[in-house]
Amino acid sequence: MASKYGYLLLILTFWYIVPVSHATEQDSLSTVYLQAKQEAALFVKSFGKNVTFQHQLDSLEAKVQSADGIRNGAYYIQFAKKYIKHAEVIDSILLVAEKRLRASNCQRGLGEAVFYKGVRALDAQKVEEALGIFKEAAHIFKLANSPEGEVYCITRVANYYSKSRNYQLAEKYYNELLKRTEELGDVNLSEMAYLNVANFYNQQGKTDEAISYYSVLEKSLEKSNNKKRYKPLYNNLGVIYIYKKDWAKAKEYLHKSIAIKQEEGDSLGIFSSYQNLFRISVQTRQLDEAAFYSSLMTDLAQKLNIPPDQMLAFNYNNTQYLILAGEPENALREFDEYVAVKDSINKAAFSDKLLQIEQDYEIEKRDQAIALLQQKDELQQEKLGNLKVIIAIVVVFVLILLFNGFYMKRQWMRLNEADKRLKEKQQQILTINKRLESLNSSKDRILSVIGHDLRGPVGGLKELVELYMELPELEPQDITNLLNTARESSSSAYYLLENLLTWANSQRGEITFKPLLTPILPVVTKTIELLDQSINSKGIRFDINIEASLSLKIDINMFRTIIRNLVSNSIKHSPHNSLIEISAEVIEEGVQFSVVDQGHGMTASEVQQLFSKKEAYYISSDVSAKGTGLGLILCKEFVERHGGNIWVQSEEGIGTRVYFVLPVAQAPFNPKVSKEIAYSNR
Repeated sequence: MASKYGYLLLILTFWYIVPVSHATEQDSLSTVYLQAKQEAALFVKSFGKNVTFQHQLDSLEAKVQSADGIRNGAYYIQFAKKYIKHAEVIDSILLVAEKRLRASNCQRGLGEAVFYKGVRALDAQKVEEALGIFKEAAHIFKLANSPEGEVYCITRVANYYSKSRNYQLAEKYYNELLKRTEELGDVNLSEMAYLNVANFYNQQGKTDEAISYYSVLEKSLEKSNNKKRYKPLYNNLGVIYIYKKDWAKAKEYLHKSIAIKQEEGDSLGIFSSYQNLFRISVQTRQLDEAAFYSSLMTDLAQKLNIPPDQMLAFNYNNTQYLILAGEPENALREFDEYVAVKDSINKAAFSDKLLQIEQDYEIEKRDQAIALLQQKDELQQEKLGNLKVIIAIVVVFVLILLFNGFYMKRQWMRLNEADKRLKEKQQQILTINKRLESLNSSKDRILSVIGHDLRGPVGGLKELVELYMELPELEPQDITNLLNTARESSSSAYYLLENLLTWANSQRGEITFKPLLTPILPVVTKTIELLDQSINSKGIRFDINIEASLSLKIDINMFRTIIRNLVSNSIKHSPHNSLIEISAEVIEEGVQFSVVDQGHGMTASEVQQLFSKKEAYYISSDVSAKGTGLGLILCKEFVERHGGNIWVQSEEGIGTRVYFVLPVAQAPFNPKVSKEIAYSNR
């Protein structure tokens, strides 16, 4: 027993340790990867702006030559992250990184490699492929206990649909993003989700929805103080309130944005915020403020390399200001500057279009070459198609032959099977004929015995009636004796006919089994009283040893038939003034009943044949004494219907003991039922 418990404990320990050890291993590998990731980020950042892409790629290959799989993957991923637009090179780099990290079983690094594969698929407009990749990446991040990775996957898909203006799908994924971040309870991830969702509604012009999420983000930032997100929050709120013409709030948020940009040294961002404030002052005709921002932005434009689109907006706003300020000459000069900037932007756009035309021409030439190759391929495919048709015809012909062969074989097997079943049916018919012959013989035999048994009591009754008619003036005692004899003869004939009717109904299946919890003693007592009055002319005494509290679940009519037949048999075979004992005893199998007489008994061979089969009735030369045997046959059937069994013990010259056992009822004794049963036996 101790060894069994020890074995069970060992299994449970192994079952617990394996997941824990796996999680510990993943945490350890994640730590190694994150350290390598920091080193790789510094390495990629160390390249100057003037270093060519190819030189950086060569430096990367030299760096990772001696690195292990995890460090190798980390360096490749950071390089791919920086140069994600270099399509073919980055695709191959990410493939190598994925292979190395998968071999190292580092789920955290593998998740990032697969994630950037998804980014590349989105850039290539392979949307369905990208969705499958991000789903795989999210699963890997989950294995690596990195919920932020799962969130980034969802965010990337939502942002893609937002940029491609598929707002319905974008909203679906943004809702999933909000739900996932709320489940995780990570403040940083929640703030990222709020910002992305607010930007999504802002993009659609749904300013009220955008403001609600920006407000939630602002409240969260008051606790987390994440300055990185204050800048886009304040800037976007400022722009929204400009569109809503709520100038006070617009200025408030724009000034907050400028303060953060000044801390970060974001000069271009500051110029952009001043641009919005300049626009507000022009719109509200606050010329002093407009003059201040015009001067300030002119100085910044001389110091910074302002993007053309920003300069174009400044020239436009400045032109409006100078017109309002009553300086038409300066306004005209500023407008000329506006036109010059716009022309330069258009020229740049035209150059881009020329470049695009050249690219389209190269693509067209390539498409023509591909078309020629496709024509050649179509000819080859046509030849191959003809060959396939010939092969298909041959295959179909072979299949038809095989099918015909299979069909013929199946028909042959069916004929053999039918012949076999026919022979079996013939054998069954022969067996049934023999059975019917045996049953017919048994029927003739039992009918002859029944006729013989009925002739005795009926003939005796006839002689008694004739004797009474011939001698009408008999003594009272003689009349009493004649009537007793007539009663005994008629009762014997009645019970014989009742057994015959019961047996016939049993053979036709018309007797239903209806068990009912019943007190046993009243049923036995009443049955014996009826027998004592009808056929007991030998002065036989009865000793009933049954507890008054004994109750069984029995079919009353079947049980009464069992007791009546067993006791009547004992009366027939018992000498005058003898004793018949009827008793019941509770044993392990149920309740054992016994009927014991002091008759002349039977031999062992006679006992063995009593219940051998229904047709083998025991009939000796003394037919009137032995009877048809139907009573015992009914007793056996009815006992078995109760789930019990019956047997006989007998010795010549000593007497016969008949035993039968019935299962014990599960329900308790009911006095009300006892009274009803006792009443029905009267």
